Amino acid sequence: MMNSSLLSWTSNTINSSVNTFMAPYDLQIQISNLEELPALPGNAVRILQLASDPTADAEKLADIIELDPLLTAQIIRWASSSLYAYSGKISSVRDAINRVLGFDVVFNLALCMSTIAPLKAPKDGPIGTRSFWIHAMASSRLMPLLNSQMPLENRLQDSEVFLAGLLHNIGYPLLGDQFSEEFNCLNKLIAANPSLSVVALERFSLGVSHNVLGAWLMKSWRMPSPIVDVVYHHHNTNYRGENYRLNLLTYLNDCLLGQVGIGNGKNQSYSEELLGLLNLPATIIDYSLDRLGEMLEDIFVKVDSVIG
Repeated sequence: MMNSSLLSWTSNTINSSVNTFMAPYDLQIQISNLEELPALPGNAVRILQLASDPTADAEKLADIIELDPLLTAQIIRWASSSLYAYSGKISSVRDAINRVLGFDVVFNLALCMSTIAPLKAPKDGPIGTRSFWIHAMASSRLMPLLNSQMPLENRLQDSEVFLAGLLHNIGYPLLGDQFSEEFNCLNKLIAANPSLSVVALERFSLGVSHNVLGAWLMKSWRMPSPIVDVVYHHHNTNYRGENYRLNLLTYLNDCLLGQVGIGNGKNQSYSEELLGLLNLPATIIDYSLDRLGEMLEDIFVKVDSVIG
């Protein structure tokens, strides 16, 4: 079925600016030749270390973030966003934590931003960094909203939901950073075949998908195990490991974002069984998407402030 559906994938469409890359191609060969992955940035290391500090507080977190002026500015701009409707002036990271966002949100947002910073992927296209950030930030709003609609006894940890929303597609920036020619080819392939599954296109053309690359990076950086699991399994609704409900929530999030033209989940579908496993009523879907719609304009502005 895949080959017959790829009539629009021609040499002129996909390889017009890529002369040395011929697909289908098994990227695993190239992966095996990599000597090492990009190192986890120092600020991200310090933020992760803070997670195991029993005395961690807003002061310690702000001290770490303020080592990076760009990250500091991004956190302040995020807290000043109309998403949070705070009428006062935010002039420091401490203000952002104490007055608007709270410790957990700033912790996870700073961790994600500092984690992505060294990965230099192209900006444009369906898997470019702009699309990545729009999807990540929309996920960081929609997933907590869906989580809040579950019965109290079934809700997932807010911090894990937020971080999973931000990082579950990190395989795309890694692909763009380490394999630019393959990334550009895949970007064109996805754009030329909008009706096909993105994961299927990745496996067909590269022999590996972004979830595998992302999980490999998350393991290398010793990220929390729920995040590693979701990065690896978020396209697999049959996964029933320890973090399967967080994984199902991420999958549902991607389906819903696909319905409003964000990300590559428009060719995914969810079932009533999935909603049942999450204890979410079907009536909550339209409500959640309406709420997200109210935030999208500000999300786009925030993305442009992140990627420049």
